[in-house]
Amino acid sequence: MADPVISLVVERTGDLLVQKFVFLKDAGQQVEKLKNDLVRMRCFLKDADQRQDEDERIRNWVSEIRAAAYDAEDVIEIFASKVEFFTKDKGLVTKLTYYPLKIVNLYKIGKEIESLRMRLKEIADSRVEYGIKNLGEGMTTHGEELQRLRRSSPFNEDRDIVGFEEKTKSLVAELLKEDKSRRVVSIVGMGGAGKTTLAKKVYNHADVRERFSCRAWVCVSSSYDHKKILRSIIKQLNPKDDKLYEMLEKMEEEELEERLYQDLQDKCYLVVLDDVWKEVAWDCLSRRAFPDVGTSSRLLLTSRNREVAVHADALSIPCELKSLGQEDSWQLFLKEALGHGANAGCPPDLEGVGREIARRCAGLPLAITVIGGLLLRKKKSKTEWKNVLNNFSAHLSRSLSEAGAILELSYADLPANLKFCFLYLGLFPEDSVISVRKLIHMWVAEGIMQKRDAKNLEESAAYDEVERLCSRNMVQVAEMTVDDRIKSCRVHDLLRELAIRKAEDENFFQIHDTRDDEISAKSRKRVAISSWTF
Repeated sequence: MADPVISLVVERTGDLLVQKFVFLKDAGQQVEKLKNDLVRMRCFLKDADQRQDEDERIRNWVSEIRAAAYDAEDVIEIFASKVEFFTKDKGLVTKLTYYPLKIVNLYKIGKEIESLRMRLKEIADSRVEYGIKNLGEGMTTHGEELQRLRRSSPFNEDRDIVGFEEKTKSLVAELLKEDKSRRVVSIVGMGGAGKTTLAKKVYNHADVRERFSCRAWVCVSSSYDHKKILRSIIKQLNPKDDKLYEMLEKMEEEELEERLYQDLQDKCYLVVLDDVWKEVAWDCLSRRAFPDVGTSSRLLLTSRNREVAVHADALSIPCELKSLGQEDSWQLFLKEALGHGANAGCPPDLEGVGREIARRCAGLPLAITVIGGLLLRKKKSKTEWKNVLNNFSAHLSRSLSEAGAILELSYADLPANLKFCFLYLGLFPEDSVISVRKLIHMWVAEGIMQKRDAKNLEESAAYDEVERLCSRNMVQVAEMTVDDRIKSCRVHDLLRELAIRKAEDENFFQIHDTRDDEISAKSRKRVAISSWTF
């Protein structure tokens, strides 16, 4: 798959040429030649991308091209800014004054482009040594793929959870027990085991909704903000109270805890605390905020750490999510790889290779759904599925686990521009519920999105990319609008870690932890500051 950095620079260059070519033909032609050089490099990168996991020399070769592409992006942006400056309406005297400056600036840009083109030629020539081939640009059109995914993956359906039926019944029964005390019901398991998915199923169960009219859901995560969590719960309990929202922003922790306690007092409430990592996080949240006054209230907690669950309620036995069994893994794989509602089973010629792919997922629901999302868009042929299975081994050699290799493989299968969109999501804090509208504006502002035709605006193209990521199960839908559009989304912790790792490999961005003393000296296009609050 072509490198996302190269693809983005090519798209920006093309857009620039359409808008600014009239400015100065010679400079415009130089930019056009640079674009063509990058397009040719993108063809070679398709082969290199498939082989860089096996050969460190090829990885270094790809890094050289990526660095040159970033430099090209800088030159192109300078060119665009100069065009903007010199083409503004000016008087005759001003135009005559600026003319020498215009010539000097464009001469410098021309020399930089010439130097870049020579650099790219040297890199391209070295490909022969590594046996890198030109694989061309052919691929399924964006429109065809999107239509197929829309037909086969309706986001707004409440999907059944394969293998969780008995656990759902057990958890619902635990929440509905006739115990007047406030109790904590916990779900524990490794990352990607389906804790959040199961908790959502229980939270939205009809019997649970009927019993607990006062409900709220918050993600805690490893780096949580105590005040933000308290505000979120209070807002869910008091919807559409704008005056209260303004007051909450000014409240300190103790005031927020007192307000939440008052809201919950004398009510039969259910609050979900999703993704609690440490005992201290539970202690901080539960010390004064959740009343225990004999109303049969419940807290539903999910954690990777069993000790956190036992610490929260020693009398409650945690629900442990282990790996799915072989048959449950296979059934989930079929649902994801062949499309929802595909109850007719697997085509006989695909069953053998399909079962082997499912087995490689090690019973982890996240891995199964992600690889299913990858296969859903491919031809239902034995050759295609065997290619996926064969590519799995290459990624496994660089990953600590089979599940990690599945996620790596699914990332590698993304089209270039979609890779950029996915990487960008790593900039958001862990467990963030991301507004799609905000995300689209950020993508457009960054220049990641381009018009595909005269009628296709950047915002429309960006929304399509959100849909494509959700269709591939690389991103999860958090909330839908009344007209069945995606309103917000989130990224699973393991996929976010993958995005951060890949982004740092490609110098796309770096996450700087405020607990560290210094930022890496390595050149990055973006830096995100991560602060930890306890």
